[in-house]
Amino acid sequence: MAAKEIDVYLESVPEPQRSTLQEVRRRILSLLPVCEQCISYGMPAFKVEGKAIAGFAAGKTFNSYYPHSGSVLDRLKTDVGGYECTRGALHFPVDKPLSKKLLKKLIGAKLDLVHGDVALKSRIGPDELWRSYGLAGPARRALIGAGILTVGDLQRAKPQDLAQLQGIGPKALETLKKCSGTK
Repeated sequence: MAAKEIDVYLESVPEPQRSTLQEVRRRILSLLPVCEQCISYGMPAFKVEGKAIAGFAAGKTFNSYYPHSGSVLDRLKTDVGGYECTRGALHFPVDKPLSKKLLKKLIGAKLDLVHGDVALKSRIGPDELWRSYGLAGPARRALIGAGILTVGDLQRAKPQDLAQLQGIGPKALETLKKCSGTK
């Protein structure tokens, strides 16, 4: 039902904004294959483990991307320098979607906040993180043994090195590619 709510939201948006936001949605879903689509605060949002990771909205003269954190855009100042930003939103043109590369950085920064070192110490351990992405025990143990404890660690790892880890098979590699936003 929630994905349909986003469809209804997008139907109310005029062109070319609708097509732009539909493309942003497709790109977010390619980077967050295991997420819940919903409406949060009146706008489309994408949640992982109940936490809003990304969202977007149509404005009158621009579109907005919401990382659902006041610190993500600050962490990526050089990456978002060409855009107008507020503390919690990045504004982009009505006819030009955000690049998948930038979305990967934005989503990765938010996931690092949710699942990163602070979260590892206070709420969620690496085993629970990798389990939430559907990885089996051998793959989870291989990642932890290799020091890959967060999505940020995963994004910095080389795919060929991951493939060499004992316990990481083809299915796990495919899941890890989706988790890290790589092809």
